[in-house]
Amino acid sequence: MTNQIDLTTASQLFDTEVTLKFQNSQYLNSTIEERHGTTGDATNIPVSALIEMANQSFAPTDIVVTPVIPTNVVVVPYNYSLKTVIGGGEKTLFAYDKIVDHAKLHAKAAGRMVDYIKINSLITDSSFGSLYTVGATVGVNTGMNEGKLADGLSYLEDQGVDVMNEACSLWLPAITKKSMLNDEKVVNLFYSAKRPLEDNRINSYLGVDIRTLGSNGINTIPFTTSMSINTYLVPLVSKESMVQIFNRDVQTSITWVPQNDRWELLTVLTSGAKVVQSNGIALITVQNPYANN
Repeated sequence: MTNQIDLTTASQLFDTEVTLKFQNSQYLNSTIEERHGTTGDATNIPVSALIEMANQSFAPTDIVVTPVIPTNVVVVPYNYSLKTVIGGGEKTLFAYDKIVDHAKLHAKAAGRMVDYIKINSLITDSSFGSLYTVGATVGVNTGMNEGKLADGLSYLEDQGVDVMNEACSLWLPAITKKSMLNDEKVVNLFYSAKRPLEDNRINSYLGVDIRTLGSNGINTIPFTTSMSINTYLVPLVSKESMVQIFNRDVQTSITWVPQNDRWELLTVLTSGAKVVQSNGIALITVQNPYANN
């Protein structure tokens, strides 16, 4: 009679992979300017001021030189790291590759940190309190809607910002997406050729690149709470309004350390970000739960 294989033995025969707990990935890639390979403890970003042409006479006289005065913005990088270890014996205890498990976790964490650097540099900037802000009572509800987005875009365009072809991005908390889907101008085919209620996609609207961020990770939009209502200041960001520098892009190494009988996984990143043009950013007040205006 053929010997039966028990469940434990059978499970060892399959090269299975771990299921990660639900967690955020990187959502804000390519939403602002990035400069890679920078060096030193700071990077200077010159932002040239507005200049205009002047009426000249027809006489052959010298033309007056118009000075170009740049504003210098300093971006400071910081060093970030993540290290995990796997014992040589521990690696043999699981029916999946423990190194693959840790590598996936490192990749997710690194992506979230790149996003967080963007978000944190914005909300901690000295200009944050004076940024143009769209009120909660604009539009059909106190959540995200067409009226609020149009208000923010109108301000940016008035400032000379390129608002076409997804040059601006909306960093939308995923929990507030339902209020946007409750706006008839967003979902009605009379106003839009897209069908977000059918395929659950709002990749862009009014020419804005919409990025939705979950709450399960460091790369989330903060909020304040009053009377059980969470209020977000959702950033509407022109790509040229912020710069992120990378002295070191994300690097991960996996090393066997025999004297410690363990694997070491190390992920490093050296980066910083800064607002360089505050009038290229608008904040949209969004509440959850939302109410009709």
